[in-house]
Amino acid sequence: MNFKELLGREVLDANAEIIGRVSDIEFDVERGVISNVVVKAGMLRKYDVAFDNIAKIGDKVVLKLSQEELKRRTVVTM
Repeated sequence: MNFKELLGREVLDANAEIIGRVSDIEFDVERGVISNVVVKAGMLRKYDVAFDNIAKIGDKVVLKLSQEELKRRTVVTM
């Protein structure tokens, strides 16, 4: 899977509730790995999700966190 294929994918929390869509990816150049996935949730909210908090990437991106945990940890408003 490449970057373009991941953009726009629907993101679900650990309870299979829709969070939003992948809008960007943050890459750690020194280590050569993806560090965060940016999830856009509605018009005014986005989340920076650490790559370690992703359970599965397929047709959808499934997180290891519930929506409540995600809000407590990583909320960034636009």
